[in-house]
Amino acid sequence: MKAVVLAAGEGRRLRPLTGDRGKGMLPVANRPIISYVIENLATCGIRDLVVVVGYQKEKVMNLLGNGKELGLRIEYVEQKFQLGTAHALHQARDSICGGREGTPNKVSERFLVVPGDSIVNQKALSRLVSIPEGEWGMLAASSANSSKYGVVTAREEHLAAIHEKHKITEDLVSSGTPSIVALALWDQRTPSDSSLINTGTYLLDEGIFRLLGTKDLGEPLRLTTCISEEAVRRPVKVITIDSWLDAVYPWDLLTINEHILTSTPRESAGTMEEGVVIKGSVRIGEGARVRCNTVIEGPAVIGPGTSIGPSAYVGPNTSIGENCAIGPFTAVKGSIIMDDTVLGTHSSVNRSIIGNGCRIGDMFCIEQGENTILLEKRFTTKKLGAIVGSDCVISDHVSMGQGVLLGNGCKVGPHRHVRDNLQDGTNAV
Repeated sequence: MKAVVLAAGEGRRLRPLTGDRGKGMLPVANRPIISYVIENLATCGIRDLVVVVGYQKEKVMNLLGNGKELGLRIEYVEQKFQLGTAHALHQARDSICGGREGTPNKVSERFLVVPGDSIVNQKALSRLVSIPEGEWGMLAASSANSSKYGVVTAREEHLAAIHEKHKITEDLVSSGTPSIVALALWDQRTPSDSSLINTGTYLLDEGIFRLLGTKDLGEPLRLTTCISEEAVRRPVKVITIDSWLDAVYPWDLLTINEHILTSTPRESAGTMEEGVVIKGSVRIGEGARVRCNTVIEGPAVIGPGTSIGPSAYVGPNTSIGENCAIGPFTAVKGSIIMDDTVLGTHSSVNRSIIGNGCRIGDMFCIEQGENTILLEKRFTTKKLGAIVGSDCVISDHVSMGQGVLLGNGCKVGPHRHVRDNLQDGTNAV
């Protein structure tokens, strides 16, 4: 069986983190999301993959290569314009059908369709591929935050309809005016609002391409529309799963990071100086150096070539990438620090994400605490830090307010308190 991996999208709601890479290339536990997708497919016995690339395609292709190291065969097709998931899948038609599509009396081969930017485990994929011949299938998850996704209606475990996200979500995203806090929190609901949501993972056959051939693919077209139409003519099995990891907004990456770190084995290939304390499951990469009197509490990962301390603190649920430098007396907790970033002395980072290649001075502080906001006629609270895009330069004695988003390539002068979001390339010196 083959699988089509959809990895062409940008992930606009994750800006500025997707300014230089697609959503599937964002790191959690120091690995790109798409690498977990590919690994789970391989574990499930899927050996032939067609990866649909588009935005920042070279980074995906350089990461995965031809798949030989994983015992896979990977082929790439390009979606040059972002015209929806149906259009993306249609780019893989020739690779899946091999010229057979439309041939009378042929056997219609089945294949998986999986997003390259969200993670379902091998057990869930195995349940999907075990659906009887002649049926299609999909994975759905129960969620209290259904307004971010398509809502699935099922009757006797078979699809009745997929209702796409409310228009307010699209309006909030496209307007660019709400704060990142509003985007992350507006759709929080009570547990009683739990619904089945679409994970975007399907078992289809070549008949989908005949259906797509009747559509106008020159306009954005949702694959869910086509699958809902087909559900009238044939059974589409809905399999409900417990574990599904997806990032819609930057804060969701912290949740995925925390989840994956829980299975991190304790491993150290680096150098530990005198007085270092390691608690729990911590993975330290080759060539890393943890300097004297530093404390690291797992689960956490420290990338190769990274230097921490002396007398620094790395708290649980933290990922620090390759070739980073965390200065003396600095504390990092519950955060993602991407590759090649330098964080100065006596700094504090909590529940935050800092992008690649940032240079941050001494006495840097990100405020963190309960953030309360009125959205959709109800108050919601959530613990938040801040988001710092890639290649930012931040001087000494700078603080950032809760929920602030700093765009890529920003410069912030000394003794500044950043209260408002800054667009890419802003010079605030």
